[in-house]
Amino acid sequence: MEKEIPKIRVVDTETRQVLFECQLDEADKAYQYAAGLEEMGLSVDVINPTLSETLTDSLGLSNEDRRKYEASLEEEIEHHDGSCCFEDPADKKVH
Repeated sequence: MEKEIPKIRVVDTETRQVLFECQLDEADKAYQYAAGLEEMGLSVDVINPTLSETLTDSLGLSNEDRRKYEASLEEEIEHHDGSCCFEDPADKKVH
């Protein structure tokens, strides 16, 4: 079975029907297409896979493993205040 390559999709907001799709490196095409549809009065969403989605897809993780990975990312973000390399204006130090 061939693995599906993640794509950017333009979908109708109401019906969720896919109106256009393209490769990740062609994002400008998706946004141009969506802009044209919006000029015609259609309401659309551009769905661009996240880095974690493309990573879990490429690794072939099961749905359960994908949920565990996403949960671990959320936990890491919640427990990480700011950046490792930020400037504290109070003491003028780079942390």
